[in-house]
Amino acid sequence: MKRQLTPEEQAKAAERKARFRALVKQVSHFGPEEKAAFNSKVGAILTADGGHIGGLCNTMLICLQMPQASIVGGFRQWLKHGRAVMKGQHGAMIWVPIGTGKGPTVMEPEAADSEGTGEKKFIIGTVFDISQTQEIQTA
Repeated sequence: MKRQLTPEEQAKAAERKARFRALVKQVSHFGPEEKAAFNSKVGAILTADGGHIGGLCNTMLICLQMPQASIVGGFRQWLKHGRAVMKGQHGAMIWVPIGTGKGPTVMEPEAADSEGTGEKKFIIGTVFDISQTQEIQTA
């Protein structure tokens, strides 16, 4: 059974979502020249799985929330690679694609599928930088 959030926790969650939406709005107003300059300056941010963050929008969102980010991964990704997120760390929120279809999901402002037959669905996910993790000690 899912734990009920206290009113204080609900307020903090709402504030965090509002900050994320403000960042998304800021990123969506970047022009093509600004996006190209940002991309050439930052490059790709690596993931815990050895890939890179998909999409310039997510790269920009991570850089705005965690300028020091180098290698990022979700909570479970880090566990899979023998690292744990340290207590008290706050990650960066990004758009995570979940495919197309119906459901109570959030649409990324610039998202549309390549065929134009439907819309990509996204949820908000959290990633943590490697500096926010530590190796899991095995006995």
